[in-house]
Amino acid sequence: MEELIILIVIIISIIVLKKVFKANVKEIKDIANDEKLNNITKTLPSNKEICKTILKKLNNENVKIEEEENTNCFYFIATNKIILNKENSYFVRIQTIAHECIHSIQDKKMLWFNYIFSNLLNLFFIVLIILEVTGVIQNTILFAGIFLILILIQYSVRSTLEINAMTKAKYLACEYLKEKNIKEINEIADKYEMLNKAGIKYTCFQLLSSKLFMVVIYLVISIILNLIK
Repeated sequence: MEELIILIVIIISIIVLKKVFKANVKEIKDIANDEKLNNITKTLPSNKEICKTILKKLNNENVKIEEEENTNCFYFIATNKIILNKENSYFVRIQTIAHECIHSIQDKKMLWFNYIFSNLLNLFFIVLIILEVTGVIQNTILFAGIFLILILIQYSVRSTLEINAMTKAKYLACEYLKEKNIKEINEIADKYEMLNKAGIKYTCFQLLSSKLFMVVIYLVISIILNLIK
């Protein structure tokens, strides 16, 4: 019964958070699909070349850069590598590249903590499920509480890194565009600001809700096992 109450509370919390953060991926896509601005930035160099230029501005040229088809852009602390999507049709790519470049110069202790802690959290989830199924865990509520605390710790670190990168990326991207003599820089900057307002809310919601769903799965398994007994 207690597990069911907590499950309902978490599900309601996720719904409320979605409303509070106003997480809307469609809004983000609509901002990115600006045909005029996309056509302007198509003339700029490849994503890899843009990345090299921005890293040079940040005095951090030792970062490896790779391009792949149909992938999310991200900075991988373990290999000091930035993975870029080869897609160059959207004006938002400059800010996205700047975002990953900023990640590469963030506090290494925080980056490593986020990387290690996130992986340990995923491992903890798998072990928790195994122990629950095998009947080792006798106090589901206690472990669900521990799980929630660990999620909040991971979220506080990851969201700090993401918000910092998203906020600074706009200025770095605009600086690059100014150097490339893009006349519509003010219009692009305004769009980047709109994108960040929507993007930060959506990112924060996704970071938190994706982990809360793990607790939901754990509690659902526990409830099912109790019904079977």
